[in-house]
Amino acid sequence: MVNKTANRRDFIKQSTLLGLGMYLSPFTLSSTPHKSFDYPDTEQLLDWSDWEKYRHSVSHPCLTIKENNLAAAKENIKDQEWAKVHFGRIHGIIKSHIDKITPEFLNSMVEETTPGDPLWTPCPSCRDKGLPVHPHGLWSWEVEKPEEIQCTECHAVFPNSDYPEEIVLMTKWGKSQKISYCGGDPFVIFRYKEGRPSFTANIRSRKVQWIAGFCKTLAEGYLLTGNVSYAAKCRQILLRLAKCYPEWLIHVGYGEYADMDPKKAALNMMNLPEPELCPPPNVPDNALWTGFWSAGRASGVGLESDFVKKIVTAYDLTCEARKSDGTPLYNAQDKHTIEKDLLLESTILLVCDKKLNNKSVSNRTAVALVGMCVGHPGLLRFGLEGFNMTVNGWFLPDGTTSESPFYGLMTLGGIWDMAQAGQGYSDPEGYKDKSGQRIDDLDLYHETNYKLVWEAFFKGLQGDLKYPPYADSFENTTLDVAYVELMVANYPEKKEYLALLKELCGNELILHSGSPVFNSEFTDSEVEPVLRLPYDLTKPNGALSFSMYYRNPGLKNKKEGVLTFPDWCPPNLQIGHLRTGEDGRESLLLLSASPWGTHHENDSLNLYYWKKDTALLSDLGYLWDHPQKPNNIRALAHNTVLLDEQNQIKKGRGGEVLVFKTFPNVKVMEMASTAYSQALVYKRTSVLVDHGNGNSYVVDFFRVQGGEIQDYVFHASSNELTINGLSPVANAGLALYDYENIKTSDGNGTWNSEWKNENGLTTRAWSLGQEGEEMFVGDGWGQKDWKNADIGATLPYFVRRKRGDRLQTFVSVFEGFEEGKSTVKSVSLLDKTGVVMVETPFGRDYIMSMHNKGEMSIKHMEGKEKISGHFAAASVRNGQMIWKEVLS
Repeated sequence: MVNKTANRRDFIKQSTLLGLGMYLSPFTLSSTPHKSFDYPDTEQLLDWSDWEKYRHSVSHPCLTIKENNLAAAKENIKDQEWAKVHFGRIHGIIKSHIDKITPEFLNSMVEETTPGDPLWTPCPSCRDKGLPVHPHGLWSWEVEKPEEIQCTECHAVFPNSDYPEEIVLMTKWGKSQKISYCGGDPFVIFRYKEGRPSFTANIRSRKVQWIAGFCKTLAEGYLLTGNVSYAAKCRQILLRLAKCYPEWLIHVGYGEYADMDPKKAALNMMNLPEPELCPPPNVPDNALWTGFWSAGRASGVGLESDFVKKIVTAYDLTCEARKSDGTPLYNAQDKHTIEKDLLLESTILLVCDKKLNNKSVSNRTAVALVGMCVGHPGLLRFGLEGFNMTVNGWFLPDGTTSESPFYGLMTLGGIWDMAQAGQGYSDPEGYKDKSGQRIDDLDLYHETNYKLVWEAFFKGLQGDLKYPPYADSFENTTLDVAYVELMVANYPEKKEYLALLKELCGNELILHSGSPVFNSEFTDSEVEPVLRLPYDLTKPNGALSFSMYYRNPGLKNKKEGVLTFPDWCPPNLQIGHLRTGEDGRESLLLLSASPWGTHHENDSLNLYYWKKDTALLSDLGYLWDHPQKPNNIRALAHNTVLLDEQNQIKKGRGGEVLVFKTFPNVKVMEMASTAYSQALVYKRTSVLVDHGNGNSYVVDFFRVQGGEIQDYVFHASSNELTINGLSPVANAGLALYDYENIKTSDGNGTWNSEWKNENGLTTRAWSLGQEGEEMFVGDGWGQKDWKNADIGATLPYFVRRKRGDRLQTFVSVFEGFEEGKSTVKSVSLLDKTGVVMVETPFGRDYIMSMHNKGEMSIKHMEGKEKISGHFAAASVRNGQMIWKEVLS
């Protein structure tokens, strides 16, 4: 038998990586609300007496779609072809599925047995066939075959007689429920050593997700058409959910269920008064594995908000519907039942979670939406407290994300509806909280740091309107059009936001290139295309919904600003962004001194260089919950320096921006880090030189002192590689990190490597080797896709090695160019401490970077000129010095 108790609570307290691959963030923030409100405690939040008192004071619709949004949507549908298409998509989805909504269908889709979760279900068939097994599995499900899921990798269909769910546990609280698990050998699911998939629990959750999404779509269809039959079906779904939800147990995706009153379980998540159910050979320890992090009732992923937001929106949009004879569709008992047994009931688990992380922020918003919808001001305040803690503490004071662009967007996805629904909110007449305060005409867009968050997401884009994949971000992470619509609607004074929207959608604001983020619960196969256009808007796209409701119908006639991205080094994030091109979109050089934190990686002083739609010096991005993701997180996967072949430290790693300065032709950033305890010096100076029209390059100085071995590491972004200036030879007996096919050479002297990128751009990396330097090149880890589309991929890694305890300076030059258009013709190291001469088609550039201060001499027609300082750069053309910049 396996005892889960050992080290379990310490493990959770230490915020170790678990669950969805996200780090638990149990930090306590001193919230800085824009006004002083009394934030209720858990006991107050579980007291629903205010709901009974104020529930009839609510005017619907009151959440993210209000009367003015409905008016805008109808105007857009009337005048805009893209809006007609999206309206047709909604109508098509409803027509395709509305006849399914019968009592029998609802009973099968919304079972009395607690749903599981679509994740945490590894495929035993893949394991038996020797295929890679993802801890969550890779599954497909469709409503036309609601009782089965299919593995997208081995194509096995489950439930499956070869893998029967022969392990059965029976619950005792309330109505007895049967929870079954697959037998055979268990799986290691992250740190849960004896995990067992339950395909039936997975399916139950998928059915509930679908029905909640369709319920919301029905409500939206009613709102736009007035067809009361849509609202009637929505009411049937909500009543069925209200019947079953109170009996659903709190559980986690790992398959553990708290077999007790959900309120009792929520209040004692990690110290349950009774043993939980868990799949054998695990034994109960009166706690749910990972606690709130992966807990839920409609699902077990820690994001019960996904379900709650859909059903509360559906109720908000339809609860005032009337039949053709003018009588209310929902009678008084219907409303009371849905509000109490479904909406308020759904908040019990969520209000007991006081920690803030990139999941709980969304759960708090869901609680606030319920509070606004049913008339419970305390629940609204719980969400408001979370919102203020998020924008004033989770996000950094400069507005940047404390985690990564991807997780920052995820967190933004958890609070956007808090701000949108809260616009203009006022407490019910006569209400005051315990401190005597009330809320009137709330405006979170302008009265909080929320505006800085939007601004930071804008400034962090690279020229192709994607985010650099630093930290735990995927390679193609974008700012969805849906978000940009909110930016334009709520900050009309920011003309650059409108310019971004028009760049994404075209000047006529019709073509959406944003990926579906919201409302994407239906697949293409479930949608009957209603209208064919030159651009395909018939695909599910959550952005279109935002465009329809939040876009001013006359927006396309407004003049936008110029879409320009600035050089930027946010003081709290400490990641420098240097750009070229008149609009800042031609290239981007990124240097990171960001300290270790949740969803950051071992990438201190990592250098990322992007130009003309390709990464010249790339970052491998994020493998999410892939078992091999440590290979992408480690320092070796980044373009930085390793000491003594060790990874950078995780905790206590600080960073400091020493210089961030831009001049017309040259830009420089210098940063230091404490990434290694043995390092006396760990400092990087990166310089971007720009002669215009794409003629730019980077000069890099990395200074390090400490340890016995110093390895300057960078990797090519493709395998189409040539090396010039030296001839490394294979050494079969040589072991270096986990590289294969290693070749080595004396690294003293100047040499370069070239590789072709996918878009035809060539990257050339000049290495200015010095005495005692060794050079290695080998095939290293290169996988970027968590779904294993590129499993086994490798990339060439270069290691420039120095030894000894003296100060070492690694000097390099990087450029990207189209064939025959190289800017850098040759490079020379004039002073090994930090002076480089670069010959270009235009003349000679001189770049000096010193550890402290130094001097360089420049020859030109007027003789020899000496320049002193910490940093200096100059360019000589036809014997004339055309520019010079100095930092003392």
